[in-house]
Amino acid sequence: MKRILSLMLVLVMILALGACGKKAAEPAGSEAGDLVTIMVNIKGVDGNIAISDDGTDPKIDPEYPAQSAFMNVEKGTVVKILAEPEEGYHFFKWTVDGKAYSAEPLITVTAEEDTEFIAEFLPEGKDGKPVDLDTVKTLGDLLGLPEVGTSLTGTTYVYAFEQDDNTYRAICDVPEETAQAIFDLDFDDPDYDKKLSELIAPLSVKVIENLTENIPSQQEADQYIGKTGQELIDDGWTVYFYNLDEMQFGMNHGAYSYDITFEGTVKDPDSFNEDTDMGGLTVKTITCSGVGDATYVEMPEE
Repeated sequence: MKRILSLMLVLVMILALGACGKKAAEPAGSEAGDLVTIMVNIKGVDGNIAISDDGTDPKIDPEYPAQSAFMNVEKGTVVKILAEPEEGYHFFKWTVDGKAYSAEPLITVTAEEDTEFIAEFLPEGKDGKPVDLDTVKTLGDLLGLPEVGTSLTGTTYVYAFEQDDNTYRAICDVPEETAQAIFDLDFDDPDYDKKLSELIAPLSVKVIENLTENIPSQQEADQYIGKTGQELIDDGWTVYFYNLDEMQFGMNHGAYSYDITFEGTVKDPDSFNEDTDMGGLTVKTITCSGVGDATYVEMPEE
């Protein structure tokens, strides 16, 4: 009996040593535990996405379509990503870090580093090609371009869009009856986008502004050095970020955003109110960080 137990023990030890001597297969170019995050999102609400890492083509779930997804996979994993437009739209392109990546709705990528893929869609009948802005007459000439935002203030409609890595905005006067019709649209209506396009397409474009080309220079920004935070607030500046430990603020003025460092302190940081507590703060440094609210247009006082 003892001899049998000894033989069994020897067998167990041999098997254990054999297992320790083997290494699990890993994807090419990866190390065990080396994970990469692949994120997929859409620009706007005009389509859906799907993603797979098992070698099969991904499919859109008809019951629960997704506009955002991610996978944590080992480095070197092959991932397939699909974009599918909603009715009335067509797929335009994939972008990575704001740059065009592919014009194919189904792409196959190798996960090498954390990456976010963004799908863009356009209304049917538009091919996404650059528009000669000098020939634009109505908003309908621009509706196929990637939209940045829109706004309706009174009877002024602003349509912001991107072309050739620049941000533009088109400004139109809107008849009162059209403005009211836009206000009356139901956001929950599945045909909302189509109905809005029908209302704004005929609007005559009064002016197109290249916001990127007109980003304020450092010299223009420096004119605010020495002004108090309250002076900025009184002049229409708004706060969208602040760090009171470092006295760093993010502020919007007109269509642009600024990074500002203030001198001074806030008496009660826990109850800080940007509208009342910035009088003792003075602009120390200021830099325009780029286009902020592209649809903001200062309306003349009545």
